[in-house]
Amino acid sequence: MLSEQGITPVILTYKDFETDQEIGEKEVNLLISMKEFFKDHYTYAEAVKYETCYIRYGGFDFGVHRSGVGWHSLPNFVITSAFIRLLGASEQFELDVLKSLLHHRPAGKAGLLDQCDVVTVSPDVLTEEPDESGAYSKPSIWTWIKKTAENNVERKTIFKRVYGIESTPEEFNGLAKSAINKYRNELYEKRNAIVHGRANVTMLLSDYCTAEIFVIETIRTMGQQCMDKLKVSL
Repeated sequence: MLSEQGITPVILTYKDFETDQEIGEKEVNLLISMKEFFKDHYTYAEAVKYETCYIRYGGFDFGVHRSGVGWHSLPNFVITSAFIRLLGASEQFELDVLKSLLHHRPAGKAGLLDQCDVVTVSPDVLTEEPDESGAYSKPSIWTWIKKTAENNVERKTIFKRVYGIESTPEEFNGLAKSAINKYRNELYEKRNAIVHGRANVTMLLSDYCTAEIFVIETIRTMGQQCMDKLKVSL
């Protein structure tokens, strides 16, 4: 409900032009409801809206078009917003996995795993907050490597070289391994384009669903590798 989001819903009733009789069902108009909210709460809203609708000297406002901002395509706005959150959650999962491996298997794939028991990742490793100086203790190396690991390419390299773990599924939609890697890179390129307003990215709901399945398969694949190769249970 809009009212639960702090917006008063505007309900539209459609009428027959000739008879002035109501036709069809009443419906809440999201765009008009949002516009009325701005008008009621911000006295300068209309002036700002007017200024941002027209570019000086009659030129084409490529900035709005390129970034995909505005209310002209709410479905795409919702889908791309969900997509950003999806990849954000995927990245955080990979960071959590890497931090856990560095804590529980600091020697990497070179460790004597035959002499190790299966270890389950403890919540305190995942939820650890840095101290006042910004340092971590589980493990301490996370203090220096965290920033590097936040980069998608660098993180993938660390997983591969240190732990022999692939951060992309072996199989997905019948694609070759090279095509799977390309798809992963394209997802992050789309995410960056949306976040930084570099391009007007259009996504269908089917595109989002495919990306979500890819993320789920990535999580499943990495979890299985951690168990099989490093005896670490996520």
